[in-house]
Amino acid sequence: MSATIFANGTIRLDAWGDPVEALAVKQGKVIGAGPLEEVEATAGAAPRRVNLDGATAVPGLIESHVHPVFFGLTRNWTDCRSPLNGSIADIQGALRRDLATVPTGKWLRGWGYDDTMLLENRHPHRDDLDAVSREVPLVVSHISGHFVVANSLALELAGIHEDRADPANGHFVRDESGRLTGLLWEMGAVHAVLDAMPQASASDVEEAALYAADVGVQRGMTSIHDLGVGIMAGDLEIQAWRKLAADSKIPLRVTGYVRADLAQGYVESAPDLFTRPASGKYRVAGAKFWSDGSIQGLSGALKEPYSCQDSECGELLYSPEELVELLGHVDAAGGQCAVHANGDRAISTVAGAFAALRGSSNQSDPRHRVEHLQMASDEDISSLVESGSVASIFANHVYYWGDRHRDRFIGAERAARIDPTRDARNGGLHFGMHSDCPITPMDALATFRTAVTRQTSGGSVLGEAQRIDQRAALHALTADSAYLTHDEGHLGTLTTGMDADLSILDQDIVGLGIEQTQDVSAVATVVGGDFVYNHGGF
Repeated sequence: MSATIFANGTIRLDAWGDPVEALAVKQGKVIGAGPLEEVEATAGAAPRRVNLDGATAVPGLIESHVHPVFFGLTRNWTDCRSPLNGSIADIQGALRRDLATVPTGKWLRGWGYDDTMLLENRHPHRDDLDAVSREVPLVVSHISGHFVVANSLALELAGIHEDRADPANGHFVRDESGRLTGLLWEMGAVHAVLDAMPQASASDVEEAALYAADVGVQRGMTSIHDLGVGIMAGDLEIQAWRKLAADSKIPLRVTGYVRADLAQGYVESAPDLFTRPASGKYRVAGAKFWSDGSIQGLSGALKEPYSCQDSECGELLYSPEELVELLGHVDAAGGQCAVHANGDRAISTVAGAFAALRGSSNQSDPRHRVEHLQMASDEDISSLVESGSVASIFANHVYYWGDRHRDRFIGAERAARIDPTRDARNGGLHFGMHSDCPITPMDALATFRTAVTRQTSGGSVLGEAQRIDQRAALHALTADSAYLTHDEGHLGTLTTGMDADLSILDQDIVGLGIEQTQDVSAVATVVGGDFVYNHGGF
């Protein structure tokens, strides 16, 4: 097999060094980089030549926190997002339009409503959904994924009756009279209704996974981290990924973290679940837990009250002791614990749990992860570094919710430090950045722009002191994201011996001015030396 030489463009082997003139790859690996003459000598006889024609090649972009099956399945659900829907009446209208498409025995599924962007400024009620239909079970998910509203028939079919006790990590919201409102609060309650729904078919799940993977490579991503395998389709999700990997159908690399409540059963049947090497482009690295909820849903666990509700600080879904015990099972099985934490109280609790685990773990380098890290303090960052832990930061929060965090939820001072990428970098914390797709669009270049500009959707700059420069942002989306999954030995840079994963961009995202970075697009994606997306015609 002959080598391939990439030349005639800007080639960055990592985020920090100067560009090189040429890059050679063979059998999926980088075999040389530097001056064209030297690379040609390394490549040997009759190499294939890729003329970049002025484009820029960087190490493959890594999206470190997405929900790909969730994203793919939403194509078949009623879109209840704002600003498309400005009121509960709009959501009702959208649901009514889709009622006729629901097969007998199936449920109508909506997603993406945001109570803070609705005219009524509240969550929908079961009565609102009953007004759409009492004959078809109906559920609508909040944009955060942490809340679901169900109509009366859906509650009945899920066995959620007026006298049913709340689950351990969530609750069934009731009105002042004690009647169920239909709002299912946090993951334990959410899954009480979602797990009762008719499940997607295996082919539906496979199609959803492939759709998400295809979107990823079209936007320049060579790897994604699936944070919560099973959150939408249970066992079918891990089965789908394994089948697709065995059939060599996955175009990018996928690292999975299984839903925590499913993890124990998986480990009992496969004790090496977290330690076995990748099968094709798929492997499972650990399990996903939730320690709190969503700040925009007032369920993120804060140390001080919300600005808009001075009696509310959110809630921890587990006590510190419970969290350590739960995480310990995954750690003992050789897996990484990835724990969702948005509020400062939740982050401190998770950091403490990781410190406790580090003292008792049999793993030499577990690298447990905090997901989102939205309100981390300097002390939290130091604690995570000391315990060898890492993070994936939801930088897109700044763009999509920054204005409302500042003006409504947590006030200007706290909002200026959300998603503290600069403090994390200065504190020595390894971190990736993410979209949490489908919560926000899966687009690593858009995440990059938000990290370097801190610009909100309203056009403001939120927390300028937390900006990072282009090199640091690229590092977070490449080498550091590879580090999160123990893959830094073969992913994240384009030095000799590394896997040949490249994102080819139409402009040099590092060399441009900050404001110009919004115009950069992916034109091709290479995974293991093979083009999996080639809009540039290379």
